[in-house]
Amino acid sequence: MNQEESPGKQYPENYPYQEDEIDLIDYLRVLWKWKVFIVLMVILGTGVTLGITMLTHPAKHVTECTISLNFPGIDKHKNPDGELFNKEQVITPAILTKATAFLQKKKKEFAGEGIRGMVDIKGIIPPEIKEKIKAAEKKKESYPFFPNQFSLTITTEQADIFSIKERDQILLSIVDEYRKEFEKTYGEKPLIVIKFPANFLANSDYLDAISTFKVRTNNFIGFLDSKIEEAGFFRSQKTGDSFIDMKNDLELLNNIEISEIEATVKTLKLTKNTENLINVYRHKIRSIDVERKKKENEALVAGKLLKEMKQSGGYEPSKGAFDEKGGTSLVLDTSFIKELVKEDSSALLLKTALQAGIKAKNLQVDKEFLEEEIALLKEEKKGREKNKENTARVETGLKNIESRIIALSKRANELKKEYLEKLINNAVQVTHDPETYKTRDVSMKKIVLLAGVVALFMSVFLAFFIEYIRKHRE
Repeated sequence: MNQEESPGKQYPENYPYQEDEIDLIDYLRVLWKWKVFIVLMVILGTGVTLGITMLTHPAKHVTECTISLNFPGIDKHKNPDGELFNKEQVITPAILTKATAFLQKKKKEFAGEGIRGMVDIKGIIPPEIKEKIKAAEKKKESYPFFPNQFSLTITTEQADIFSIKERDQILLSIVDEYRKEFEKTYGEKPLIVIKFPANFLANSDYLDAISTFKVRTNNFIGFLDSKIEEAGFFRSQKTGDSFIDMKNDLELLNNIEISEIEATVKTLKLTKNTENLINVYRHKIRSIDVERKKKENEALVAGKLLKEMKQSGGYEPSKGAFDEKGGTSLVLDTSFIKELVKEDSSALLLKTALQAGIKAKNLQVDKEFLEEEIALLKEEKKGREKNKENTARVETGLKNIESRIIALSKRANELKKEYLEKLINNAVQVTHDPETYKTRDVSMKKIVLLAGVVALFMSVFLAFFIEYIRKHRE
């Protein structure tokens, strides 16, 4: 290489690498010389990469709206009834079928189940919550968060499947149908119904009426317990009532007034029809006698079998299982024999004998009590005139109890209606109207940037390589 041909700095003849070493200015000259080639290569490489990406990752047309759920329990990822909330319940097949009913005539293939794969719902996590989640992950801790805002989308690969108006209508219809389903499920719950026939007290004996009141109040208290668990300390803005207050009133009614009337009736043996009550008691005595005899025989046979087992060291059928006339006192079925095999036979027989004996004794006590009641009722029949004042007081008390139970049920229903109205009011809202845009599975900006950088480096490398070859040929 002579002095005229060298584009770079001149070196002495004895400089060891004068043909291989290139100054920085030489690099810049090469780049400037090949600038058009480099630019064309970058444009070409970026364009080819962009085209391939657009073919392999076609644009999707997305219509999105944001909904907000505001009901008790959503902050704990639960429905108002305490069951686990699932975002998929917003886009169930039944809801989608109703929401796309207007498409059935126009585009039957996309109505109902056909649109299921196009609709999706995702929870929205605010940026500050994301930062907290990342901080917790760095510390290898968990940060629980349950969103109450969700992104509802419909995505298609073709723009002409639905018009923008149809897309908006589909999403808004889904929200409306879910709102209706929510209000039907949690806003139309059955109310407590406590009614008594017009002639209930007139046609019922005192003890029967008291028993009915106790059953109704206990069921009523169970209903209030469920409402307290669901509504907590909710209080009416109109009357100031709460489910807790009503439960306290009902418990006082049940434990004091009803119990007091019941004690008076039982102590004074008050009844509207003494003969009828006596007949009822006599029928109970006959039933008790039958049951008592069964238990006595069961205890007797179990005791004999236990005694024989202790004498023989095992169980063998013998005359101990029969009475003196040859009749069977105890019938052993297969289930009883299996129990004898599984468990210790002597312990089982001892347990059977003890339980049957205790039951028989208890039944005897019940019989004696009823016999005493019959005797007292017969005596009370003679002195009925003396109890007119007590009878009038009991009847008045029963009427008051009936009225109070009905009044409390009405108050509870009014409070429940008010609570349900608050529960479903604005529970499902659209916080961001539907908006349509295009998107891809990959970021086009990143793809273009990466392709441009790669093409730039490749073009620069080729420029220097070609320049190097040319110089060596010269």
